[in-house]
Amino acid sequence: MSKMLRASIITLAVCSAFFAQALFAQEGRVVSRDGSCQITVPSNWTVTAMLASGTSSDKKVSATTSSPKMISSFRELKQNAQLVYKNDKVTKDSASEFEMEGKSIAGKPNFYRGIPISGGKFCIVEVIYENGAVADARKIAESLKSAK
Repeated sequence: MSKMLRASIITLAVCSAFFAQALFAQEGRVVSRDGSCQITVPSNWTVTAMLASGTSSDKKVSATTSSPKMISSFRELKQNAQLVYKNDKVTKDSASEFEMEGKSIAGKPNFYRGIPISGGKFCIVEVIYENGAVADARKIAESLKSAK
């Protein structure tokens, strides 16, 4: 292997490591209480593990994730969500994703998302925001995934 190629590979590896570290430093992680679901939030958020929630530094955006135990099907999850969040409009409804946006139970704008995960379980997240940043709320909600 030539010295130039070796130097290029080393440079690429070092840059990749720093880039990955920078990305990790810019994100926080909220995990559901049972450890099966997670979302990614900005690193400057306060994460409260006991509540499986995160709150922005200005306290205008919050997100909570969970894995409901009493839901036996994705269809049931969707139906229950629509009953609870009566002021939300369904924006995505497929076999692998369910999303709504509108107003939370407390009357603030929200974005809700549910997904099925392995083992017949489901993950849900609700992002509540005050400053009209639905794109930011959507980005956090769309980071929802299985933590396992």
